[in-house]
Parts: sequence; structure tokens; C-alpha cells
Amino acid sequence: MVPVWVLLSLLLSRNGGAEVCSNQPADIGFLIDESGSVGATNFQKNLDFVKQFVDVFDIGNTAVKISTFAFHHSMGNGFHFSCCNDKASIKSNVDKINYHSGGQDFDMALSFSKNSMFQSVNGARDFSLKILMFFTDGRSLIQDGGSLLHRLGIIVYAVGVGGNVDRNQLDKIATNQSYVFMVSSYADLVGQVYNDIKSKTCTDVLTNPCQRSPQPCQNQGTCIWTGGSKYTCLCPDGYTDYNCQTGMFLIAIKEPY
Repeated sequence: MVPVWVLLSLLLSRNGGAEVCSNQPADIGFLIDESGSVGATNFQKNLDFVKQFVDVFDIGNTAVKISTFAFHHSMGNGFHFSCCNDKASIKSNVDKINYHSGGQDFDMALSFSKNSMFQSVNGARDFSLKILMFFTDGRSLIQDGGSLLHRLGIIVYAVGVGGNVDRNQLDKIATNQSYVFMVSSYADLVGQVYNDIKSKTCTDVLTNPCQRSPQPCQNQGTCIWTGGSKYTCLCPDGYTDYNCQTGMFLIAIKEPY
């Protein structure tokens, strides 16, 4: 087996001096906290993270597409995957996202990502890997967290900024604990955590087994990525086992009169 660090080095190429992930199809969405505790200056630093992150990927209909929305106690400004097919237009639309302030409602924002952001009518693609980046500096009452997104195979990163975040809530939002990142301030988003998230995202795009051809789930089973090289199969009626490879035969027994 080829080591992950070797695969990652193959995945990253140079483009104008910047490292760029290969053109694997992925829909990457950002949910950015714009609550009152964030403030306009820190909110802009979070937007700058998104614009810098865009440069990591090839952008286009057969490569990576980006969606970004702000949230507080309701959804703020943003744009869907259908918006943009090049880096310049993505960055231009990121710059149009205005800071509004307000409270925080994590479940509302996560529900929006499931029911709107990652819907095909808004540009999400059936064949693409799906990744959500969730940023917050605070906490909120949550019930479902990221569970509904996890069931759909959407990879969820949770980034907590400052000392007021609840790590347990971020654990509930993220795909697993390895997808939780903590930084002390918004200024730190341009440091090591940026490199860590960039590398992990590139690795996700490379190692997602559900994008292999043929995909591992047999008999029209649905493949759901669960992190790294792991996956689970949702088997159709009549099939079972890890890859839905085993048929189940039901015998009807007629009751005597």
C-alpha cells in the first residue's frame, strides 16, 4: 500500500508557485459565524481564509465548486455552488458577503446546508465528494448537530475560534474528532491550522473510496464515506454484508387453516 504522505505529495501540484489539489470533483461549502461576538474585523479574516482556500483547488464543473454562507440566528448573505466556475468570480462573491451580527443558531445553519446548500437545484453534483467547513467562535443549543449531514455522506469540518467554544458541540457537528480544529483567534486561521485543513481536505478528496470506479458497494448499494479510507454501504432490500454482496432469500410459510 502506498503511504498517505506519498499520495498527498502526488495530489498536490504547483501552479504559479501555489500548491493546487488535483482536479477531483468536490463540492466544498463554508458556513461562517457572523454573530455579535465575532465582529466585522474577525468576520473579514474568516472570509479571507475562504479566498485563500480557493487557491488550493482547481475550480470548475468537473473539479471543485465552492458555496459560502454567513449565519447568525438566521442565514445571512452567501452564494450557492451554481454561482461560480472560476476562482475570480468565487472571490468576488465572497467579498459581497456582508457582516450582520446577531445571535447563534447552529442547528438552523446545519439544516440549511442539508436542505439548500447541498441540493442539486443549487448546483450540488450527484457524482462529487461533499465537504462542509463550519466556523464559529461560540456555542448554541444543538440537537441533531451534524448527524443528518453525516448520514448523507457529507464530510463536516468544525473549526472553533477562541475560548468560548464548546468542544463537545464541535465534536457533535464534525464527522469525527479528527475533523475538529481549535484556534485561539481569527488571526490564527492563516497559520498552521490553514495548512492542516488544506492537507486533510486534499487527502479526503484523494482517498474517498466512494469515488472509485467501480465503487465498493455492490448490487446498487449506496456508498457513504466515513473518513479516511473508511466507508459504509446502505444495502437495498434483499442484500446484506459489508459490501451488500450477500443476497437474502425470504421463504413464505403458509399458515394452516
